[in-house]
Amino acid sequence: MISVRNLYKRFGNQVVINGIDLDINPGETTAVVGPSGVGKSVLLKLIMGIIAPDEGSVSVFGRDITKAKSEAERNEIREDLGVLFQAAALFDSLTVYENIAFPLRER
Repeated sequence: MISVRNLYKRFGNQVVINGIDLDINPGETTAVVGPSGVGKSVLLKLIMGIIAPDEGSVSVFGRDITKAKSEAERNEIREDLGVLFQAAALFDSLTVYENIAFPLRER
């Protein structure tokens, strides 16, 4: 189960994620849809622990990825996640090398 509680993310004065609560149960397929600029990719990055929230928590099968103390611990939690980005998009927050290495490190 993925459990998102009271999640907030701001970039400067721009509030992108404003107090989201969400539960995704095992076996469910969940799509995050909406117009450009509403925070869909930011939400996915928060769930995966790629960026840190300003407030709130994200738990994956009972393990809080927002409290992980190292990248190794975040990677261990990520092993239970599967994400498909629109048109196989890359992570804009990572370099080209990091984008290529990301799935390789996950295995």
